[in-house]
Amino acid sequence: MITPKRPSGFHEFLPAEQIAFDKMIAIIRQSYERYGYSPLETPALELTSVLHAKEGGETAKQGYQFTKGDTDLALRFDLTVPLARYVAEHYNELALPFCRYQIQDVWRAEKPQAGRYRQFYQCDIDIIGNTGVAADANILIAMAGTMSALGLKSVIHLSNRKIFSGLLASRKLDKQAVEILRLLDKLDKAGTSKIKKSLLEIGLSEMNADFLLTVASWKENAGAIIDKLSALHIENSQFTEGLQELKETSILLAAAGVSADEYIVDLGIFRGFDYYTGMVFEITLRDNPEIGSVGSGGRYDNLVGHYSKEKLSGVGGSIGLSRLFAALKNKNTVSSSAQALIVVFNEKLLPYCFMVASQLRHSEINVAVYPSIDKASKQLNYANKLGIPFVLLCGEEEKRSKTVTVKHMASGEQKTMALTKVATFLKKL
Repeated sequence: MITPKRPSGFHEFLPAEQIAFDKMIAIIRQSYERYGYSPLETPALELTSVLHAKEGGETAKQGYQFTKGDTDLALRFDLTVPLARYVAEHYNELALPFCRYQIQDVWRAEKPQAGRYRQFYQCDIDIIGNTGVAADANILIAMAGTMSALGLKSVIHLSNRKIFSGLLASRKLDKQAVEILRLLDKLDKAGTSKIKKSLLEIGLSEMNADFLLTVASWKENAGAIIDKLSALHIENSQFTEGLQELKETSILLAAAGVSADEYIVDLGIFRGFDYYTGMVFEITLRDNPEIGSVGSGGRYDNLVGHYSKEKLSGVGGSIGLSRLFAALKNKNTVSSSAQALIVVFNEKLLPYCFMVASQLRHSEINVAVYPSIDKASKQLNYANKLGIPFVLLCGEEEKRSKTVTVKHMASGEQKTMALTKVATFLKKL
């Protein structure tokens, strides 16, 4: 006998989990469309030469690659590189700016751990072919709205890469920018003393190290941070531009109704040192801060540079659905998508049961007919186990009078009514 075991890092769900997962996808999809994004799906497989044109090194090592005949193929490791290929390939057919959402799984051969998988879902939105702050704000507003639609209290941690780039340039540290930002990015986990020691080891003066650590620790509402940055009187074009973009973004967020407790300016957010060029953000949950980031994104330049002569900048955001779901899935106890289960008392009543089910389905009610003849108690236990909220009793009397007895499983209350009224009754509850 072969032991039934799936590969490590590849998730699969029990029915209750799958229902909850699918509901989250449906909510995210509906929310993205509400904000004006169009759906896109790309193949799971890309040509290896295309997929790894931009991303090499560790990312390439984490990819799943294989050869079929003379063709080298790879499973996508994110949704951004396939988007770049798609935009370059269909450039003449797309209306720019191109606003798309994509909800699909990706694969990375990294070490599995809590909240980290080798196969996982990403839920991306991007606006391609724009340079304005309005697009940045659009992404942030859609992200805040989507997290709210999921019933989650989230906080967007917002920053702008130009601010720190300008700070470093003003202190003649721009040549060490990537090295410095990589260290500052670890500030929350490693602590101030350890990061200061590392900054000194790479040649920074104590004054510069203390200054950068202080600014990187600023994490407050937009108005307070803007005032602090303005008070530095930094004379650098990048710094000035980043600060102005931050001001304009905060104005647009307020105009869109994004409340003060839904986002903060966090100058310790850096992300993608050689990728993001302007606004950057991460999303955490107020009630579950231990989960860490459940979403992120920012502005980038020249998305399609490896595939086209066209230069297209963009801005995007992504929700890591697999990680988010892993932390929240225990809240769900429903193992069936059925709103009601029809109890079957005997074979002679089966035609009436199937007729009732058919009429209710035409009224957009999800109905299951118990698939065999068992004791009523067993059928009721089945409904309880699956978390089906209602059972429909269709006995001899109900068949004769064209009625249905509706039983609410949680309260135990039941009511007999005309078949024609059942759908309306269930929809009200």
